[in-house]
Amino acid sequence: MSSTPSTPRAVRWITAGLVGVALCGCSSLTAGTGGDTGGSSSTSSAGDGPDVPAFAQDLERVCTEGLGYSGLPAYDRTKKTVHPAMLMNKPGDDWSQSEPSAGDFPKGWFLGYSDKPAEAELVVCVERTKATASGKVCDMEGDDGKPFKVRTYNTSYRLKVVEARTGEELYQHTGEAKSDECPVYMLTSKGEDADKYYNEVRPKDFRKNVQPFIAP
Repeated sequence: MSSTPSTPRAVRWITAGLVGVALCGCSSLTAGTGGDTGGSSSTSSAGDGPDVPAFAQDLERVCTEGLGYSGLPAYDRTKKTVHPAMLMNKPGDDWSQSEPSAGDFPKGWFLGYSDKPAEAELVVCVERTKATASGKVCDMEGDDGKPFKVRTYNTSYRLKVVEARTGEELYQHTGEAKSDECPVYMLTSKGEDADKYYNEVRPKDFRKNVQPFIAP
């Protein structure tokens, strides 16, 4: 006897200024776009000390202005070693640190939330530049038992690899993230429509792009 698949359920929550919707029963999603955004955008420099970022959020200026931090370790691509990078993501209006899930990249490539941003030699910036309705509508059921729909959007993105110390752009790539599947879970910024899901670039989509700079 065939069985009818149950309607995917959703669990909603609000954490650290983000409204999240966990969706079960469809496809996988990229690593989360949350991160360390605590404190103001300032450096930990004291007096005439070295200019270093106090928080991951401070590295936004490396992505947007090409302005580096002179106190960060020098990047030498000729050295055949891993050059640790900070992954910064801008899916909407704001930049924040992203920590890839275990297995997305080799260990040591990207700094995590518990690591010090002052250890970064590189900053990898991933920015959503455009969103277009895919026409895909996912029927969901909330934790209150009420059904709702999630509309998915294909996106265009720009990826940059920037030297953290100098702010020099070493590489730029543009691409598209498309899918006809429903999400497993999603995070939306507070104030955004919780019934919209934006397909994002997945770690495997840009692993080969950043590898020559992080692990030459």
